[in-house]
Amino acid sequence: MGLLRNLLLLVPFVLVAWLHWVRGISQQQRDKPRTSLVQRDSDRVRAAIVRRQDRHGAQQPSSAARAVEQPSVTARAVQPRAITTQQPAAAAQQPPATGCPASRKPFHTLLTATAQVYQQWQCRVMYYQWKKQRNNDPAGACTEMTGFTRLVAHGDATPDGLENEIPSFFVKEYTQRDYARFRGYRVINRPYSVTQLLKSDYWKSQIREDYLFIAETDHILTQPLPNKASRGSPMAYIFNYMGPNPAHANIIKKAWPAGGMDGFRHVQSIGPSPVVIHRDDLEKIAKPWEETAVALKTDSEADGRLGWVIEMWGYAIAAAKVGLIHQEFKDFQVEPGALSSTPQLRGFPGRYWIFHYTYQFEYMLDGTPCQPWTIGEYSLDKRHFSDTYPVPPLPEPPAKANPAAFYLLRTFNEA
Repeated sequence: MGLLRNLLLLVPFVLVAWLHWVRGISQQQRDKPRTSLVQRDSDRVRAAIVRRQDRHGAQQPSSAARAVEQPSVTARAVQPRAITTQQPAAAAQQPPATGCPASRKPFHTLLTATAQVYQQWQCRVMYYQWKKQRNNDPAGACTEMTGFTRLVAHGDATPDGLENEIPSFFVKEYTQRDYARFRGYRVINRPYSVTQLLKSDYWKSQIREDYLFIAETDHILTQPLPNKASRGSPMAYIFNYMGPNPAHANIIKKAWPAGGMDGFRHVQSIGPSPVVIHRDDLEKIAKPWEETAVALKTDSEADGRLGWVIEMWGYAIAAAKVGLIHQEFKDFQVEPGALSSTPQLRGFPGRYWIFHYTYQFEYMLDGTPCQPWTIGEYSLDKRHFSDTYPVPPLPEPPAKANPAAFYLLRTFNEA
């Protein structure tokens, strides 16, 4: 009887312990993160990379094959190829055209980049689309899209292995000590790269066009780009989030004293890309652009107020300093996302020259767009591929997603 009584006394404690265990298991299930389509796709990416490496092993294309292969987004991490020469690859050039109209103004595309995998695959997509739009130009041999160079800031001007596929020129990248001074801001390599290019023999011998189109890695040309610039009057895009702001008056006056307290009203809402510019104008603005960007980034007040577009402000203020007024094209490019409005996508893609895929396409599977900075059940965002290549075919967006989501996805899969 005593033993039975003792067992009965233990029953409440055992029951409480069991309830705590059940609650713990339920909580673990609730806390378990949901796997979005892009997370599942990331696992598929890694598996595809392993399968491809196992299948091909040490097989490498011949040097002749590497020279003619089409750019593609492939299921592998980029491994630098053996470098047979320290000389930069010649810029891509169209053969001289004859019988073209006198109004034709050929331009050279200058794609600014670093050698991170994140930017390498974007460069391959961009170059693929550039060639596609050049070849589709109704002007044929008289196209104005005549030359291409990927301008790469990498180490001590070290080749990264893509120069056999994409015409490239390598310049020095800022050092880790510099990055500490710039609080890790790598975009500031862009004006530094351009000023180095302008001092090089490559600039004098390989870039023969009078005009340059300055592009970014996450640009996709949606159609052939016409050159509407002239000397002293570059083409530029209007960034609405950079409009005149009295809160910037002191910052801009410090960077541009001659502009006075009203200087902020005379700085255009532009950046260095997308821009089509005469080479003389680029030589005029490059050094002030670099110096202004560095001065802004190392000024705590400017850095706090101008944020991630501070290098763009460096270009805009430099343009005001040297008196270089840009033509403004509000439809130069489109920057769509899942939350894009109907007016923004009206006439897409033919209304625009460039698709800038800086924003995310986050959807629930029923096609409902997610709020900003929320990962959806369907997610298409370049940032998911920061250290590996997207592997086609990437999954299609939900049926009710907007046209830009399908355009971007299919461009990735095609390239």
